[in-house]
Amino acid sequence: MILSSETGGVTISQNKGFGKFGNNDRKEDSLKEKSNQDTVKCDTELIDVQKKMDLRIKALEGLVNNTRVIAFLRSPKEDAPVEFISEGIESFGYKVEDLTSGKVTFKDLIHPDDFDRVYLELTENALEGASDFRQTYRIRTKKGHERLVEERTAIMRDENGKVIYYQGVLEDITDKQ
Repeated sequence: MILSSETGGVTISQNKGFGKFGNNDRKEDSLKEKSNQDTVKCDTELIDVQKKMDLRIKALEGLVNNTRVIAFLRSPKEDAPVEFISEGIESFGYKVEDLTSGKVTFKDLIHPDDFDRVYLELTENALEGASDFRQTYRIRTKKGHERLVEERTAIMRDENGKVIYYQGVLEDITDKQ
């Protein structure tokens, strides 16, 4: 800022290179403003990505829930609750929440006379490094009836080859026999 008193009055003029509102300050303010806009843009993009992912998940669940198969994702731990099971499980009398809460385990579904064989086949496939396999066994409905199912399972592993999930589908094939 330059102060001049040559004419008896005071003239105030701004020197653009100095003072609070110099060029560097304007650049910094501009950069801060752009940074804030970019942050808002990134937050908005993240929200948009999350909305798209939620929409895709709902679409896939809708697709699976409108088929005759029961999709599942479960831990390799024998008595762990399932991570996901589709609404088709209701055809056996169980609610989705029964299995996702741990109230009913996957082991509870399998007929007791078939369980040892099913567990042995699962364990052998996992230990031998298989990436997927099929099994046929009986399931007990909530009312105690038997249904024959075919299970198609993919074995998901971490980077060290350790089994982290079993992902698959069950299909009721009772009426096909």
